[in-house]
Amino acid sequence: MKADRVRIRQAMLYGAGDLRLEEREIDLSALAPGEAFVETGITALSTGTDLGNFEGRSTEVPGAPDYPRAIGYSNAGVVRLAGPRAGVQPGDRVFSMKPHLSGFIAGTGDLLVSIPEGVGAEQASLAYLAQLGMAALRQASYQAGEQVAVVGLGVIGLATVALARAMGARVAAIANSSLRLQAARAAGAHWAGLNDQEDLPRDVDLVVLTANTWPAYRLSVEIARCAGRVSILGFPGRAQPAPDFNPLDPAWFYGKQLALFGAGFSPRVECRPGEIRFNLRRNLEYILDLMSRGDLNLEPLISHRLPWHRMREAYELAAAHSKELTAAVFDWRMEE
Repeated sequence: MKADRVRIRQAMLYGAGDLRLEEREIDLSALAPGEAFVETGITALSTGTDLGNFEGRSTEVPGAPDYPRAIGYSNAGVVRLAGPRAGVQPGDRVFSMKPHLSGFIAGTGDLLVSIPEGVGAEQASLAYLAQLGMAALRQASYQAGEQVAVVGLGVIGLATVALARAMGARVAAIANSSLRLQAARAAGAHWAGLNDQEDLPRDVDLVVLTANTWPAYRLSVEIARCAGRVSILGFPGRAQPAPDFNPLDPAWFYGKQLALFGAGFSPRVECRPGEIRFNLRRNLEYILDLMSRGDLNLEPLISHRLPWHRMREAYELAAAHSKELTAAVFDWRMEE
């Protein structure tokens, strides 16, 4: 790139449903040491956090900013310019947790993870959504060969199904829609069923809860085996009244000796593997490596591919709880 200044486009939320696509200019004339300019190819929609922000519930996530705010956190792009000691070179394909925007300057504190050759930008943009599932498994000390049940089959739940299968689990997928069962089977579930079936698995080692409803929480603690674990990625009770049951009923937490884990966080500190073996960077590298070897394929989960200027369509489908929407990706390489 030779231009000193470039115009970029970015999605911003100013309140519930108030999604705007704005333009601003970036000065590339003097990248500081450690900085790089990345041109976005694809960003992915998270039907959990992103949808909550779109619906006006931004601050329900502890520490999250209020409006106006950027939206999105799953970005696959290409390095176009790199300053001294940036750690990347022009032409490198990278995943970052940057929002929905067409380009950005990455600083020394920003995470850029190399996308291996052979992994398309669309699938790579889903890496962090899969990483949330990995964090849920690691937080609850998952061991290869255990039975894992995923309750809630949005994009994060479906990515968790695929990842748990790739990591050696016997995977059950539980949904409230038959449309999602087909997607779960495509993702690699050994068993898939509806939440009201009588033949649900009832002796699960580790349940990963990605849904937000109280009935989904109750189902999770009911199907976990004695001394089993429930790893909670969802927000139980989000936008719902208080439940009509005791979430810590002794029948579950005394009688069955269950363990609950709050999940989704991976250490972000950059360090040697000897200090923290699997931090956020190495989790993402592992997921992208699984993709490159064909052991993890999230392409079948992508139901909607839209140019950036039509992203509102996907948000509105998500807000309407469309079961036809599993994963949506936005292409920033297209003109309006």
